[in-house]
Amino acid sequence: MASVVEVTDDGGGIVVRDATKLNVVPTPQGFNDITFRNAVAAANTLYLRNGKVPTVNEMHALWPRIPVKTFAALALTEEFRQALGYRGIQWNETTGLSYEQNMALLKLSDPTDRRMTGAKLKELGVPYARYQAWMRDPMFSQALRSMSENNLKDAIPVALNKLVANAESGDQRAIEKVLEVTGRYNPAAQQVEDAKVVVRRIIEAVIRHVQDPDIRRAIMSDIESEAVAYSVTTPQALES
Repeated sequence: MASVVEVTDDGGGIVVRDATKLNVVPTPQGFNDITFRNAVAAANTLYLRNGKVPTVNEMHALWPRIPVKTFAALALTEEFRQALGYRGIQWNETTGLSYEQNMALLKLSDPTDRRMTGAKLKELGVPYARYQAWMRDPMFSQALRSMSENNLKDAIPVALNKLVANAESGDQRAIEKVLEVTGRYNPAAQQVEDAKVVVRRIIEAVIRHVQDPDIRRAIMSDIESEAVAYSVTTPQALES
């Protein structure tokens, strides 16, 4: 038997070891013993690692085979609180995020659901004013930000693969973008080079057609002033 949490031999709940003895805790109705055991173990592991009661999202990240919804539902049960209590972890309904908040996080961070935030909240039965209050909660706002950032990271490989596929099919814009991303082509640098050519042509025309030295100097001074002003406002453009 494991030293901390294990399923009972007869399949009727889990056994939790505290400092002095083994304690049998029944599995909450609607859940199986293995899921309950792993959820308690995840919460215990994170508490010992971080020194604070974990959120359901943190538990899911450690034990992804258990859905966030399941962690959130288990967190509301007396059996879950009792099992953690035997391990010295005081869990209550106000600890971490509520089940309602976790359901909102899942819906709001779903990249496949393109509806507006208001429509998603309406489906969940969450008033917008409540959502605004949640966004002032550092734990909720940080969780939503973290999930959104993870979505962005996950989307990068998909976007790159799509870009390469479009380039392979002969899409000219995709080909240019691939060359730009890999540093082989920089349209901004090319525009600067084109501008330099135009400026050189203007200078050559001034030298060729303006005979009066005073007028020539005045024109060249204006050109030089504009070039200096441009280099100050956009220094990277003239690095080449």
